[in-house]
Amino acid sequence: MENSTPNVDAFYRELLQKLTALPGVASASLASAPPQGMAREFGFTILGHPVPSAEDRPRTGYGEVSAQYFETLRIPLRKGRLLNEHDTASSQWTVVINEALARKYFPNEDPIGQQIRLRFEPYPIEEDRPRQIVGVVADVKNAGLDHESWPFVYVSSLQQQSVLPGGTILVHTSQSILLKLKSGDKGLESQTFSAMRRGVAEIDPNIPLLDPMTLDGLRNLVIGDFRFYRNLLGLFAGIALLLAVIGIYGVMSHFVSARTREIGIRMALGARTGDVLEMVGGVGLKLCAIGVALGTVLAAGLTRLIATFLYGVKPTDPTTYAIVGVGLVVVALAACLIPAHRALKVDPMVALRHE
Repeated sequence: MENSTPNVDAFYRELLQKLTALPGVASASLASAPPQGMAREFGFTILGHPVPSAEDRPRTGYGEVSAQYFETLRIPLRKGRLLNEHDTASSQWTVVINEALARKYFPNEDPIGQQIRLRFEPYPIEEDRPRQIVGVVADVKNAGLDHESWPFVYVSSLQQQSVLPGGTILVHTSQSILLKLKSGDKGLESQTFSAMRRGVAEIDPNIPLLDPMTLDGLRNLVIGDFRFYRNLLGLFAGIALLLAVIGIYGVMSHFVSARTREIGIRMALGARTGDVLEMVGGVGLKLCAIGVALGTVLAAGLTRLIATFLYGVKPTDPTTYAIVGVGLVVVALAACLIPAHRALKVDPMVALRHE
């Protein structure tokens, strides 16, 4: 067991006051596990529900936050209320849950007013007192961009035991500082970062402060692999499209050359320009339609592989398939233009003498 002295809360309280007073700062908050950060996973029991076995005990992500956390990150409230400055050690201990937890563990009842008791997994120790659910907030991508949000609870950083088991005390002592600025000016960001370092040093020069990072920087770090795969697949798609255009152009050029005599006869017998274009374009459109149909079937068959590279788009999204299909048809018809134009310039007398 490890003790958390009052100096921890006093340090963070004074630091928040300093940062909130900085010019250009709209709000400041603390979090032990901001979105895309490393979060602890605790077990819990729901008071009034049957007590599950150790293997079946519900589990949830866990994060300590200050009162302004949800406002700073613009996480919307779905039901109940948010944590506030009145949620202190001397009041009823409270907790805010996300929609994923509400759906999974309270599917047919209102979670507001229910009480849960957190357990410091992997230690067989529960919190001193139960927590009452006072609010439900929207899900955030706390398990990665390629996974569904997992159940998560938010508790007030002011409502913690003074004695915590093992390394779980780091959840309380190691906090991330979250600032929302009034503008995205790069100069203001640089000034704020410098002010953060000075503020920490003024309170306690022995406290380490890791390099600050903007939310855009964190997002770029998180989706770096996704962008790499996107660019790689985009390159392959561009090469495939170029090869398709070259192939369609070659096939249509061969088609026009092989049917030069037929085209000449048609034109000698009074075929109009539209008839020749329809003949050449019809063949190209038929080839493209077959290719799009085969590509759609193959793409649908590879949905599991495709899904690992997608975010915010379903692998069988009909709109995407329609846009890509129409785009390929347009590109294929464009590849037919030169052979079609050549067919229109065929001299009927030359074509009739063509061997």
